[in-house]
Amino acid sequence: MKAFEYVRPSTVEEACRFLAASGGRAKALAGGTDLLVQIRHDRAHPETLMSLQDFAELSFVRRETDGGLAIGSMAKLAAIENSPDVTRDFPSIAEAASFVGSIQVRNRATLGGNLCNAAPSADMTPILIALDAKATITSGPEDRTVALEDFFTGPGKTVLKDGELLRQVLVPAAPASSFARYVKAYRSAMDIAIVGVAVMADFDPKNGLCRDLRLVLGAVAPMAIRAKETEKMAIGRKLDADLIDAMSQMAAQEAKPISDVRSSAGYRKTMVAVLSRRALHAARTWADNGGLG
Repeated sequence: MKAFEYVRPSTVEEACRFLAASGGRAKALAGGTDLLVQIRHDRAHPETLMSLQDFAELSFVRRETDGGLAIGSMAKLAAIENSPDVTRDFPSIAEAASFVGSIQVRNRATLGGNLCNAAPSADMTPILIALDAKATITSGPEDRTVALEDFFTGPGKTVLKDGELLRQVLVPAAPASSFARYVKAYRSAMDIAIVGVAVMADFDPKNGLCRDLRLVLGAVAPMAIRAKETEKMAIGRKLDADLIDAMSQMAAQEAKPISDVRSSAGYRKTMVAVLSRRALHAARTWADNGGLG
């Protein structure tokens, strides 16, 4: 590992000023489970690592007064996985967090690190996009908000500017008539996703017709993508077996995977169809078996 300087600012404002002055030569260090590996394998070359460990104000998981969920960027994935608020009211988020690495990793890794690393295979990204989450970005004195769907610009790239940090992620309240699920194909329990699929389906309680659906695909494009043509197929319709099959095939067509050491592009397309069918079937089963009251 090449030598680097280490700094530990005491406030978010100080951290943002330091990043702005570094001209891109410094990296923010959260849990380090991605960044330190990249440095060790000569894939990242920061001159300075700036620790965020002193920012307790960024380490929280809490319900908002409107029923939504706020998660600080320094919240550990284990805290998200085990939060009573999350497991009770946003179980799909807890489920996604539980897929990341090992228990040891989840007790170090943070939500902000998982998102800001901007890996196409990141497990937290698809479900948060499916749930219409928003990212609060801070420059210190000022904050701005972007849809998480628009936070990523490519592999390893986000809309963060020099001098900005991710402050928190806001998830709106989930309607009682909605269902969400994240499913993943992977080689071993600690491996990153070969394919990840997240679904959020909202149903009309009167007739069971789908009135909103978001289907998000991970690890099959330069960043997580919504299968928008597939989503359109569900609106105003019952999620029956024929429709689910057709939607699963359409989702596979919308995926744009590559071949790499973990999988071929063809296998990824096949798994998009398999996982989309599995997630959509889970939504249908939930609605048919009393999920709508």
